[in-house]
Amino acid sequence: MKKSSSDFILEGVPDLLKMIGSNIRTARINRNMTIKELANRVHVDEKTISRLESGQPSTNLKNLISILVVFGLEDGLYTIANPQEDEVGKALASKRQRVRVRNINMRIDDDF
Repeated sequence: MKKSSSDFILEGVPDLLKMIGSNIRTARINRNMTIKELANRVHVDEKTISRLESGQPSTNLKNLISILVVFGLEDGLYTIANPQEDEVGKALASKRQRVRVRNINMRIDDDF
């Protein structure tokens, strides 16, 4: 059976998903909250929470962010892909910038 491009997942991503799911589960348990209670707060079904906590890649970003907001953990999201913290991106962007050379002492003679 041929896999579609949506089935492709980069190396390392499954481990990150499992770690995030485990962190979400721990945060939920530390708050003495059931899966059902969290699902109600986020307005999703319990299966969605279970899939996220098990690290399944089918979970969407909106649900993850909603859970973090419910837990009060959304501050960490501001650093994700922050251009000010992207040293490689900043270096590449500075290489692409054109340097404008302007000689202010140069006078144009418009006498013909």
